[in-house]
Amino acid sequence: MAEVGVSLAAKLAEYLVDPTLRRLQYLFCVGKITKNVQIRKEELILKQGRVQERVQEAINRTERIDGEVDRWKNDVKSLIAEVEELEDELGANNGCHRRWYPTWRRYCLCKKLAKTTQRMIDLNTKSDRFNPFSHPVIIQGIEYHSSKGFMFFESTKKAHDELWAALQDDDSSMIGLWGMGGSGKTTLVKEIGKKAKESKLCDEVIIATVTQTPNIRKIQGQIADLLGLELKQETEEGRARRIALKLQSSNKQILIILDDVWDTLNLEDIGNPYRDEGPRNCKILLTTRRQEVCTMMDCQKTISLGLLTEGEAWDLFQTHGRVDDGVRKVAQEVVAECKGLPIAIVAMGKCLRRKGLDEMNVALHRLRHSKPLDEDKAFTILKLSYDYLKNSEAKLLFLVCAMFPEDHEIEIEDLFRYGVGLGLCKDADSFEIARSQVRAAINVLVDSSLLMFSVNFRKEKCVKMHDIVRDVALWVATQENSTIMVNNGKEWNRLISDEVIKDCYAISSWYDDSILFQFLSQLGAPKLEFLLLDSVKLVDTLHASFEGSTGLKALIMMCTCLHRIELQPQSIQHLSNLRTLRLQGWNLHDISFVISLTRLEILDLQISMFERLPNGIENLNKLKLLDLSDCKISECCYKVIGRCSQLEELYVSRHFRHSKNANCYEYLVATTTLMKVRRYRLEMGRPEIQSISRNESTRYLCLGQLKISMLAARIKDLARRATAIEFHELEGGSRSFMPNVVQAIGAMNELTKLCLRRCSEMECIVDKINTHEDAIAPGLDELVLKDMDNLQQLHRGLSSFSLFQKLERLTISNCPQLLHIFPADCNLGNLKFLNISGCPRLTSLFPVSAVCTLLSLQELRIERCSELKHVIEGEVDGDAWENLSFPKLKILSVDNCCKLESNNHCVIKMRLK
Repeated sequence: MAEVGVSLAAKLAEYLVDPTLRRLQYLFCVGKITKNVQIRKEELILKQGRVQERVQEAINRTERIDGEVDRWKNDVKSLIAEVEELEDELGANNGCHRRWYPTWRRYCLCKKLAKTTQRMIDLNTKSDRFNPFSHPVIIQGIEYHSSKGFMFFESTKKAHDELWAALQDDDSSMIGLWGMGGSGKTTLVKEIGKKAKESKLCDEVIIATVTQTPNIRKIQGQIADLLGLELKQETEEGRARRIALKLQSSNKQILIILDDVWDTLNLEDIGNPYRDEGPRNCKILLTTRRQEVCTMMDCQKTISLGLLTEGEAWDLFQTHGRVDDGVRKVAQEVVAECKGLPIAIVAMGKCLRRKGLDEMNVALHRLRHSKPLDEDKAFTILKLSYDYLKNSEAKLLFLVCAMFPEDHEIEIEDLFRYGVGLGLCKDADSFEIARSQVRAAINVLVDSSLLMFSVNFRKEKCVKMHDIVRDVALWVATQENSTIMVNNGKEWNRLISDEVIKDCYAISSWYDDSILFQFLSQLGAPKLEFLLLDSVKLVDTLHASFEGSTGLKALIMMCTCLHRIELQPQSIQHLSNLRTLRLQGWNLHDISFVISLTRLEILDLQISMFERLPNGIENLNKLKLLDLSDCKISECCYKVIGRCSQLEELYVSRHFRHSKNANCYEYLVATTTLMKVRRYRLEMGRPEIQSISRNESTRYLCLGQLKISMLAARIKDLARRATAIEFHELEGGSRSFMPNVVQAIGAMNELTKLCLRRCSEMECIVDKINTHEDAIAPGLDELVLKDMDNLQQLHRGLSSFSLFQKLERLTISNCPQLLHIFPADCNLGNLKFLNISGCPRLTSLFPVSAVCTLLSLQELRIERCSELKHVIEGEVDGDAWENLSFPKLKILSVDNCCKLESNNHCVIKMRLK
């Protein structure tokens, strides 16, 4: 019993003593408590910075940050503010002699501070458990597809009203719209989709193009993209189930438009968006040329889109043709031959725009006497539009575009490279002129309604071809003995046995099948000039041979499989007529065979892997374009490139991590090196991932680990002519960009985009010593500054507008010594986007004298600038604050700027338009 009593006494003492000791600590161990709090606070601020970096990376990937992350950021921000407020109060309470004497107030403050310690530990630990951190943003599609030139006629209004009523009918889950090809079905359903979303009839509108040969994976991808769904499943069945689950679990009203359906489509194959057991929040609207498709697809409502009346057809023709009264009668007969088909009317209108009576009579005669196309008037009219093309380059490009699949977004750069191979620009003195010829030819085709401009997912300008126009192009090719075969699924061996390819001028194959693609052992096509192979699956090229097709001028073999496939293309060396060679995404090993291709003008090896650039490639005196973008090369390619004096375009990027010799600067010392290069995208010296867009710039240069005091003449020349430059880790006398770097290189008048990263010597961008110095770069519109350890200010010295006069984008991150950004007399009239983060010594942003020039500012983001007190600094009298506004500002984000004064008028008065 005595032992039990002792044990109970000890336990009781523990419960009594520990709280007592903690209370005594609150009174007498203030230093220990505050030190512990400071350590935890610094840890949390560091973790806060890392989370913010992840947030920025996710934003750059256009992903949406998870709500839990946002809540964590807000909790951290409020907790740090609470801790700092307690620290300030404790400091004030410890003033004078009071720090020697325990007080009730100090006891309470220490107790509160001590409790924040565990909360900071919990938040720090929680940051490692975010799952997920971010989500893909749902792509908004329908707004971008709506036709700006959409014209409402009575005949289309009837179909429009019926479609709109069907969408509002709860009993109509499957709706079909049918009509002739080129009658405007696609344009109409896009307008309906836009209206449905704007009027809140549905939450999401998804449009997928089916085409004559449906690509199920592509359709699934289009639907998944617009649902914000990432499909990781390998099989089409697995992807379909994933889409079905997403649709079934959604509480949104969804409209799926399936455009250009040719035959019965099993909806379960793409994701079961509509069946009796499927989701009831989903409607399907399909377009087709065949009424029976609507019946086979069990459409509850089937709506026809009729052709234009005589009066409507004339109005549409006049919109594009604008003919004079003197030829009106003949022009009306021409319009009558178009049979009310919009695509034909528009094509004829543009073809005969402002033409005279003779041209009208010739067109009318040819329309009335065209035999091969009597069954489809659109063919006759579009063929006539083709015949009227005066530009031979446009005619060839028209046929080249037909080599791509239906509804394909064709990159203009691809048209240029393939066109060069086919002799499109053989009379051009340079590739610059050739490019202009291609663009001019594309403009002719667009103006003739034979092509249309579009923008792909990378926001690059492309062209597309209407499926009827494409059919006409393929037919025209056969009439001109230039048969073009576009293969979307048939096996190559069957093509050989059928002798389909024997008389082909061009073959393109877009192979997307689970079966192993076996390349031809003998490609017997003596008339073949163009071969394009695009495969997303494994390809067997072990026995590939081109000996039976020595007339090839353009050979394009692209493999987009995740794993690089070995290609042994030795037989390519016999293709003595080859002008364009693109081997993209392959493991090539030895590419010495290219030195035997004496007529080669374009060599494109993007994303491929090989050992070295072979000696002797400099002897290919017709080679003008070399593209080694994103290649993995065992040896530094500049050793050979330095001897290629004939090149006009050169693209080399990100192969250095795999090279044995990364010091490429020494190979570009010779004065004759790259003398003729006019377009380039070069990365040298182990650069970081690019911070500015390289695609927008015709002359892009990224230089890392460079000593400017040892710049070779050729590097200087490339830098002087560059439109975009990124410098990483500049050394050797670079305290300022202007004058130090600019004077070392020379005038940089072409520069529009500049990025400086980890240039630890640099203290300012412009150091204006005297008034006679040239501007830094008079056309500079984007400036990016990252991880600049000693950068103190952007401009120093005499007043100057040169740095800011055309600047549209300014990004500054992780510059710990930065004190000032904008000088008092600068004009910021063109500044649209300003992003500042990780500048802990920055106390103010805009001088009040510059605010009146900020008329274009659209986005302002400030993060992790802990000493920032003022967005606008300076004295303004009376009601003048009312006039300080940002009329175009749409995005304002201020985060972790703890000392920003709450009564800063510019923040309170800021008007978000």
